[in-house]
Formats: sequence, structure tokens, C-alpha cells
Amino acid sequence: MPTAIPPTLAAYIQACLAARTQTLVTSVLSTPSPWLCLRLLYAALHGIEGQTLDRSEPVSRDSRPVIFVSLLRPLSLWTETGRKLGLDIPDLLRSKKIIYIDGLSLAASSTSNPRAGPDGLLPPTLKLKSLGLNDLRDAVNTALKSMSTPPAAPMLPSSRGLPAGTPSPRTPQPASTPTPVLPTNTKPIILLDGVDFLLASEPNMSTLALGSVLSTWRAQCHALMITANADAPLLHTATSHDSGTPLERDHAHFLTSMAHQSRWVWQLRGLDTGSAKDVTGVLRISRGGDLNFEEGSSGAGAQSHTRLDDMPDAEWLYQAKGDGSVRIWSRGE
Repeated sequence: MPTAIPPTLAAYIQACLAARTQTLVTSVLSTPSPWLCLRLLYAALHGIEGQTLDRSEPVSRDSRPVIFVSLLRPLSLWTETGRKLGLDIPDLLRSKKIIYIDGLSLAASSTSNPRAGPDGLLPPTLKLKSLGLNDLRDAVNTALKSMSTPPAAPMLPSSRGLPAGTPSPRTPQPASTPTPVLPTNTKPIILLDGVDFLLASEPNMSTLALGSVLSTWRAQCHALMITANADAPLLHTATSHDSGTPLERDHAHFLTSMAHQSRWVWQLRGLDTGSAKDVTGVLRISRGGDLNFEEGSSGAGAQSHTRLDDMPDAEWLYQAKGDGSVRIWSRGE
């Protein structure tokens, strides 16, 4: 089984999992991003080489749940590719460590939909009523609510049905029902794959409305990760005087806005010189426009943020192999 997290990327992936961090992953048609999404997912669930997601607090390696929204790719692709990395996605779905929102299979209601499979029941997923922004927001809010719901209290013995003369068990009642206090490590990470597709599928959706919803989710989760397409035909209006079509203008505006709001931007693109047999493409990691670190950090937590956020921009060549592994190296190596 290949190494899930390449050592070259470990520190950068760790930085993307810091609290209140937004990460933007862009790709083009020739260099898709599923291999990188799965590594971000793996790190969110299991940490990186024993490190916790937030070094300021001792949490277990598998304690961070993930809300995974996929609008362009089926669950079968994530399951098959994730298995090569050691991710048993069906089992993670059953244990609610991942809540998967399926944007390809629309349903009559955005509720849990177990589907029959060769092994009995496949894990439940959330299906969208439509690709409208309101339905997507409802599905994500449902996932957030299900993660924040405390487990049911154990049933206490009852005196009903006991033989006559049997003393009733003592069941002291609290003065009031306390509000459940959830540990910090249950705050989920939200991974949105192909969120820019909403702009293409819903012509009436505005970039401001979509950005507003993403900002709300960012405040409700531990970290937010977004993937989007950055092919030249969709972005040429940002670098030319051509007004372009409404879709081109909206896409360029949305991607530019997300880059300014993100702390890290990961770019996957092809080689400038064309295709090569042993090179899939170029991976570039750069700083986004969000340079406001978490306020009130002190002590070990502040030192951790300083170390992570002082990392330089970097660029490598990479090769995604059929066995699920990824080779990453600098130019000239």
C-alpha cells in the first residue's frame, strides 16, 4: 500500500487543517484533483504521522469528522481510489466519521438514503433535492446537526411491570436538563468538491450568494476545503478586456474571490511544454489572501500557527500512478 501522505506535502497539508483555515484547490481538465482530495481527507481523519490536527490540544488521531460534498464525482470513484490509500470509506460512512452528500444522485428529499448493494446495505448518504443553493445549504446543515446531536441517554430501569412488593429503583432526577457540551474535536471539516459547478448548473445563482453560504459554513466548521476548475477558457476574462459570457465572468469572479479568502491555494496544472509520459503535471502551493491568523492564540497554539504559516510558497512536478501512489519532486531532480 502506498504512503498516504507524501513527506514533501505533509507540512502543507497540516497547515490546511488548522482551525478556521480555508483552502482552495484548483485543477484543469488534464490534471484532476481526486488524488489530492483523498489525501486531505486521510489527514483530516487520521492525522499526519501521529501529529494531531491542532497541536495545542491532545486529540486522538481519528477524532475529526468530515462532511464530504461531491458534486462532480460518484461515491464509487472515491471508494475505489480511497481503498488504495487505506481509506475504507464505506466503513467510515457507517461510523459517521464521514457524512457524504451526493450531488450526482438527486432524491425527493434530502435525507439519509441507504442503497442496496452486494454486501447488503451500502452506507447511508445525503442526497440533494436539486442543485439549488438552498437545497445544498439544507443538506450541509442537516449533516452539521447530525454531528452535533448528542448520543441517546441509556434507558433507566422502570418500576412498571415489577412484581408487587418489589422496591422501585432509585432514579434521581436532575433539577434541569443540561445543555450538551461538545468537545472541540467534534467540530467537522467540510470538503466541497466541484462547488463551481453550481454556477454552471444554476444560471440564476449569484457569486455573492454562494460566497456568503461558504463563509457561514467556514464559521461553523473546523476548516473548509474547496475544489474548483481553473481552465483557461473559464478564467480568460480575469486577464483580458474581453467581457466574456455571464458564466465566464461569474466563474472568474468566484475563483478570484475564493483565492483572496483562502489561506492556502493549491494549483494543479499541466506542463507548459505539453504532456510527458512520466509527469502528470505541476503542483504549486501558494499563500492566499487570508493572512489574518486566529485571534487570541497564545502559548503552544500560537507557536504552532507561526511555524505553519511561515512556510514558503513551493512548486513541484508530480506523477499520479495507477496504484494510488504519487511521486513528487522538484524541477531538475
